Amino acid sequence: MLKAGEEKFSRPMDLPILIGEECKYVPVIAAFRTMPSEHIDNWLVCNGKPRSDRDLAAEVLLEVRGLPSADGRLQGRHYSVLQVLEFERAAALVVSLFLAELPRSEGLPRAESERFRSRSSRRYRASFR
Repeated sequence: MLKAGEEKFSRPMDLPILIGEECKYVPVIAAFRTMPSEHIDNWLVCNGKPRSDRDLAAEVLLEVRGLPSADGRLQGRHYSVLQVLEFERAAALVVSLFLAELPRSEGLPRAESERFRSRSSRRYRASFR
């Protein structure tokens, strides 16, 4: 539950959801609560122990709604957060999207894209200079 003054944000994503007896990737709009960047480390690792994706996702995922029909006549279905988090894959996707969408603290340097390229791709690029 959101406390007074707490903000939230929503993002579209595809999540694996059990529909009938089948697991299907469903396009949804996921609503998340925000978290100050200085709290992230303690949130991820509590008392020196890493937490499961399912525990983390349950704390930040507020609501999951299916997309409305193309003609706009039918609203999107509402999915229970517990139903969505039945699959560990869904919990991992929720946590990764949440972390990717958090605003970065100003003043901290962003990683350079060059740093994350493989050595072979750097060599390939250097040969064409």
